[in-house]
Amino acid sequence: MAIEVRHAASADIDDIAELIGERIGDEDAAEAELVLRESDFDRKRWFVATDGSQVLSTAAIFPGQLTVGSVVLGAGAIEFVATRENAEGQGLVRQLMDEIHRTASSRGEMVQWMVGITYFYRRFGYEYAIPVEGMHLFAQGEAPAMPSGWSVRAADAGDSATIAGAQRSFAAQADVALTAADAMWDLYRRSPVYRVVQATGPREVAYGRIYPYEDDRYLFDVVARSRDAVAALASEASEAGAFDLTVMGRPQARAHMEALAPWTKSGDAYYLRVADPVALLEALRPELGKRLADFAGSGEALISLYGSSIRFDYEPSRVGPMRRGGPEQAPISVGGSGVAPDRIVALILGPLGAAGLAELNPDVNLGDQEELMKILFPPQTCDVHSWVVP
Repeated sequence: MAIEVRHAASADIDDIAELIGERIGDEDAAEAELVLRESDFDRKRWFVATDGSQVLSTAAIFPGQLTVGSVVLGAGAIEFVATRENAEGQGLVRQLMDEIHRTASSRGEMVQWMVGITYFYRRFGYEYAIPVEGMHLFAQGEAPAMPSGWSVRAADAGDSATIAGAQRSFAAQADVALTAADAMWDLYRRSPVYRVVQATGPREVAYGRIYPYEDDRYLFDVVARSRDAVAALASEASEAGAFDLTVMGRPQARAHMEALAPWTKSGDAYYLRVADPVALLEALRPELGKRLADFAGSGEALISLYGSSIRFDYEPSRVGPMRRGGPEQAPISVGGSGVAPDRIVALILGPLGAAGLAELNPDVNLGDQEELMKILFPPQTCDVHSWVVP
């Protein structure tokens, strides 16, 4: 029978849960059921590939947003990708991803992000653009005690909107933020796997999400503005030091976390996909213009992606509009810059900036536009949210 790729329906829920339990885990299956059965989640964001009688592969895209300075754009986080073992190698994930990308484009979502199998998603237009923020590790018995005057409780239904706003506001302090839609936080609060908690102190309220995994504990999505706030959350997550604890860092809270445990590089990275980098640059023109506020030059810039190119005019405080161009194999010889197409998202949104990418990648060449490119695309601080522990 021919394979059909479509939106998930109510009749698919048991099959989806069975598949996810088989390939990912029982906890993930329970979360999938929560999303599909017990929430107002739009099933048009959950997809299946079926052979008419059984769900063979599934994937979902959760609503979110990309924030770069004053610019806020639609985005989506891909989760719960699973394929039955006897259906692997048939291109089902590719078909699902094509459908996810098509529908995302119709909703105006310019960016998709995810954590996933090493290398696999690069075949579908994703690149490792933003590293996962580092960790702070506490061995059993090493987590801090609950600070004086602090208490921690589980979040309740009345807290969801406040927590969502706090998470969004905290993330937006980074140069680049990929955040979940506010409505997702009620799903996280109701998760059978994670615990969303609120810590209250003398002058501050802090939030976090706790994941108990076998003999380890993980604390992430930390909103904390003091050492004591982090300590309160860490004490709760480790169950007063009874378990090893990994705190998944955020750049805005790193200084407070480092006061308790050293920062450790994660070595992981988020996959990002931008179907149309020209459209993304066009949307980011207000921020790009601000970066040229003190730039004295003006002219026409060329960024070649080798198989295509982008041109735009610039002057102090103004960039664009963006213009699409054809292939330019030797951009340096005509005064432009060259950026490999699988590095353009890292250039626009990543922490290395133009200079760092050029240092590491032979096919990122800044040429005579070096000063302009460094100003337009500086290193960015990044805050990326994901449903699962990265």
